[in-house]
Amino acid sequence: MPEDLGSDGKPALVWHTYPLGLLGADQTGADRTCHATLREVAEWLPHIESLGADTLLLGPVFSSLSHGYDTVDHRDIDGRLGTMADVDALVTAASAHGIGVVLDGVFAYASREFWRLTDPEETDDPWFLRDAQGQPVPWRVDSLITPDYASVGYQSYVADVMVSWLARGVRGWRLDSSWSVPASFWRKVLARVRRSHPGVWLLGQVFDEDLPPVINHATYSSATEYALMHGVREWLAGGPADGMVSTLRLHQHNSTRGPVHTFLGNHDFARLADVIDPDLLPAAFSILMTVPGIPAVYYGDELGVTSTWEQGGSDAVLRPAMSPDAARHAGALLEAVRDLGAFRRANPWLRSAALDGVRTHDGALTYRITGDGRSIRVYVNPTAAPVTFPSEADGVGARGWAIVLQSPR
Repeated sequence: MPEDLGSDGKPALVWHTYPLGLLGADQTGADRTCHATLREVAEWLPHIESLGADTLLLGPVFSSLSHGYDTVDHRDIDGRLGTMADVDALVTAASAHGIGVVLDGVFAYASREFWRLTDPEETDDPWFLRDAQGQPVPWRVDSLITPDYASVGYQSYVADVMVSWLARGVRGWRLDSSWSVPASFWRKVLARVRRSHPGVWLLGQVFDEDLPPVINHATYSSATEYALMHGVREWLAGGPADGMVSTLRLHQHNSTRGPVHTFLGNHDFARLADVIDPDLLPAAFSILMTVPGIPAVYYGDELGVTSTWEQGGSDAVLRPAMSPDAARHAGALLEAVRDLGAFRRANPWLRSAALDGVRTHDGALTYRITGDGRSIRVYVNPTAAPVTFPSEADGVGARGWAIVLQSPR
């Protein structure tokens, strides 16, 4: 059983899922039927544990109109996912497996049916921006509206919501679209949250390449690093290996402020197996599981799940219904991810390690990871021929990867 989250509250390895999709809910919101509850996500816990993960990151679970991000009320669970008792049961079951639950906090915007808009107090103490006609200001699309981030009332509401869920046993928060919110808002809100929960993990969703100043200004615990996902995908889909050199150097820079959140896919992008050859999927995971940071596996990617997603099409196909039975018949990819997850958990120093010695040769890549008096060298080769690096005793087979333990220099 994985140990519970560390004393600093930061995860070792995350399994990220999208509950409305996983449990088969209608993501348009037209059908409000609850086909399965959050309580049933507990059936996935043995699988999550087998990956070495200590954290379950849930996509939006709060009352919403359609896909989960158009929130109506952060204080209640979406009826398509069950009741408050169901989420409590999941949190309790996860804890018994040594797994902490992290929620997706959609505070950067709200739906036009958000509960506060019909509250009489909104007139004298508005939480949302208004245009010249007194109508709520849209947030990027007409169906969403923009909070007044300077509103003390809204700041207090967000902090109170976060604290109330932490008091129910939740271990952290993903702050959706936090890039669109002033850093001053997060500094005030997160300071209040940390007064009662100093070890909470607070993950900011940002798209910046230079992450240390972003994390510092907003006081996140960690921030999302999309650059690693894009770099790995582009290289293993046939791009030049030199691109990964730049990606890994940027990653090391971003890791200087603390471990950033790394991943190979999520609910907004084509499935990993849509863009990378199945034979190279283990190689992709070998990078994710060896570089510094807090890695996440998006549900189904460890099983090679594909989609029919196209740019501009429905994102629902990236968030499919799945049964734990899919993970009970382990294939080569799942076994590789489990082995890599076990390696990651057995070497917690990797989370805050240093990355250097990045080189390419004949289309293959190698880099060194050091920390806590230990060192490994990683080799990844997407080509059809074995590669031996000059001045290196070790090589790597065709379309393969290797982790070699070394003596620190």
